[in-house]
Amino acid sequence: MSTPRPTRRSGPVLSILLAVAALAGAAIVSKRLMDRQAPSAPPQAAPVQRAQAAAVDGPAEDPGTFQVTAAIGLVEAERDGRWYAIKNGDTLTRTDVVRTAAGARAVLQLSAGTEIELRERVEIGLDRLASGPTVDLRRGKLLARVSRADALAITSHETRTANDGPAHFVVLSDPQGRVSVATLSGSARFAAGGRAVVLPAGTQSSSEGGAAPGDPERIPEEVFLEVVWPVGEQRHATDHTEIHGRAAPSSVVTVNGSAAAVDTDGHFTTAVPLREGKNDVAVEVEDLSGRTRQAATTVVRHGPPQPALTPETTELWKR
Repeated sequence: MSTPRPTRRSGPVLSILLAVAALAGAAIVSKRLMDRQAPSAPPQAAPVQRAQAAAVDGPAEDPGTFQVTAAIGLVEAERDGRWYAIKNGDTLTRTDVVRTAAGARAVLQLSAGTEIELRERVEIGLDRLASGPTVDLRRGKLLARVSRADALAITSHETRTANDGPAHFVVLSDPQGRVSVATLSGSARFAAGGRAVVLPAGTQSSSEGGAAPGDPERIPEEVFLEVVWPVGEQRHATDHTEIHGRAAPSSVVTVNGSAAAVDTDGHFTTAVPLREGKNDVAVEVEDLSGRTRQAATTVVRHGPPQPALTPETTELWKR
C-alpha cells in the first residue's frame, strides 16, 4: 500500500496560523512598550480629592483633629508639656489641652455640624470616641452648638452632658466643683451621681461635687444682681474697699474686670484697690444662659489729713 500524500490545502492553513501568531506577538510587544512609556498617576491625586470634599462638606472627619475657627486674645494649647499660642485656622489634636486667658475667647469646630465656644479663663481637654467628639471641661464656661444629628459629650467633675439631636446648650464648671447646665434650644441630657435628667429648651440644672443633678428649672426671665456698695467717701488710710453682693449661684461675676468667686448661695465678696481721688467700681454678672447685667458706683478716697500748722511770731527785722 502506498503512503497517502498531504492535501494541497495544508499549506495555506499553516501560513494563516503562522500569520496570526506573528500578529499576536506583535500586539503583546506593542502593549509592553506602551505600558513602559505611559506616565504613572500623580501620587497626590487622592489627597486632593479628599481636600476638595472636605471644603464642600466641612472639616474632614479625621478621628484625631479639630479646627480652630476663631481665637480672640490669648488662646493656648499644651503640647509636650509646653504651652503654645494658637490662632484662627490652626488644627488641634485629640491629645491637646486648650485654655483661654482673661478676656479671651475661642471657637473650635469638632465636626461639620458641631462647634464649641470657649469663654475666658476656660481649660479643656479634647478627645474623640467612636460615638463622637468629647470634651473634658476642667474649668470655666463653654457653649456647645450641634446643628445636625451629631453626638457630643462634655464631661466635668464626674458629670456628663450630651445632646439629644440638634441642640444649643451651656456648661459651666466653677472653682467650687459645681457644674451647671442650661439648654437654650433643642434638648440635652445631664447625668451625675447615678441620675440623669433631660433638659428641654429654656431649662437649667446643677450638680454639686458630682452629686445627682437637681430637677430641671426654668431659666429666670431676668438676670439677678444685688450689690452692697461701700461708703462713697473713704476717709481712712486703707488702700482698698470690699464689695459684697448676690447673684444666681450659676453666674459669673466680675468686679472691675476681675473674677469674683460666687458661693453655693450666690454670695460674692471681693476687695477693690483704691487710689487717692475718685475710683470707679463696676460689677457685671453673666447668667448661665449668657445674658448680662451691670451696676456701678464711684468711691472717693481721701488722703491722710494735713498736719496742723502753728504760726510762730518772729521779727522780720533785727537792729
